[in-house]
Amino acid sequence: MNNIDFLKVLIFAAMGGYATFLANKCIAVYHDGLRPIMPELINGNMSRKEISGIAFAISIGFITGFAMPITIATGIIVIHIILLTADIIGVSIKNTWVAVIAGTIYGGAVTIVLDSIIALFDKLPVNFLDALASVGDPIIYAFVAFPAIAVTYQFGKKKGIITFIISLLGRIGVERINPINIANSEVSLSPEGIAMLCGMVCLIIFASKDKTRGDDVSDNLFADNVARIKGNIWYLLPMGAILSVAAFYQWVAGEPIADALLAKGDITSAAIVAFIQATAFLPLIITTALVSGVYGTNGWCDWLLGLGYIAPNPIIAGLLGAGAMGFEVTSLGKISKFLNKFPALKLSGDNIRTAMTTILEIALLVGGINAGFQIWQGTGIFIVVGLYILNDICGRPVIKMAAAPIAAILVGILANIAALCGMLPV
Repeated sequence: MNNIDFLKVLIFAAMGGYATFLANKCIAVYHDGLRPIMPELINGNMSRKEISGIAFAISIGFITGFAMPITIATGIIVIHIILLTADIIGVSIKNTWVAVIAGTIYGGAVTIVLDSIIALFDKLPVNFLDALASVGDPIIYAFVAFPAIAVTYQFGKKKGIITFIISLLGRIGVERINPINIANSEVSLSPEGIAMLCGMVCLIIFASKDKTRGDDVSDNLFADNVARIKGNIWYLLPMGAILSVAAFYQWVAGEPIADALLAKGDITSAAIVAFIQATAFLPLIITTALVSGVYGTNGWCDWLLGLGYIAPNPIIAGLLGAGAMGFEVTSLGKISKFLNKFPALKLSGDNIRTAMTTILEIALLVGGINAGFQIWQGTGIFIVVGLYILNDICGRPVIKMAAAPIAAILVGILANIAALCGMLPV
């Protein structure tokens, strides 16, 4: 019990309980695929039993096959574990109080369970936690290529190559001049941060030169749904505050890139990734919110966490999170019209998400192989690569992105069994 961080348990319990409340009242859900279906529950066309089945089916793979192994590898909770489960509990249980209590217990308990699993791994004959943490290492260096990939998807290979070269030169240039002297103090710039900045500038320039203009969407088309979301603004603000406070303590990440960066102590880069995630998911969140009248539990995705990472204390983090959520909700209609008027910017968000997913799939495979080698050398590589390909051939029962991390965890478990059987020297 001495190892339990009660503040952490309390904050995650609040997060789980409050997110469950929002889902139960059809105010906000986390899963982008669930949000457009929520009007069926609101209008009584679908029972809670039916929609809970859908919520479970589309979420369980992300919880167990995606977020869980990365959380165990880094020790930092990927937010899907809390918010997707809150969706399931919230839409499944009709009684609000019962649902909130269940969500609160889950949110608090899951942190204890995950920390206990990590502590248990640490006591095994073959301690593979340090090796497992290296699963995220390739992400730290590879993710800065996503602007070049997004540009290639959207504007073709020529502009993609230009973006890649500029990012590369930015990275090499910073490595060359580091550390720099400012006011008699040595400061080291982040090569990854500068390379990503160079790439994003290219993406924005190319997108701004696209003169395609969309049709103005009538103010009245989604007026009722916008009014419904704005009417729930006071319920949404606390969620923003809770998320930012949890992020201030660096206990939670929105996805594996920020998770890996936090695990390595690179808070600034994690915050930058969180803000870019918001850019990538903003069109999707706003579109699904407009058609459903139900908002995203974590807003535009991750920038609320990014604000928490850079906040000076938890109180300021909470205020920033609540304020950012309020800004999102009050500006919902105007941002929707802006995105419809400039479809190139809207499409850039889709391509950023695709690029990030592509990089993560490769980086986590490399990280999984590396971790497998560190745990059990050649046997580890054999297991990770073999299971990764088998998973692919078998129709991917495990999400492709999570296949290698899960295989690496399995290598660690098998190595310990082998050590206990005297088949592997410790």
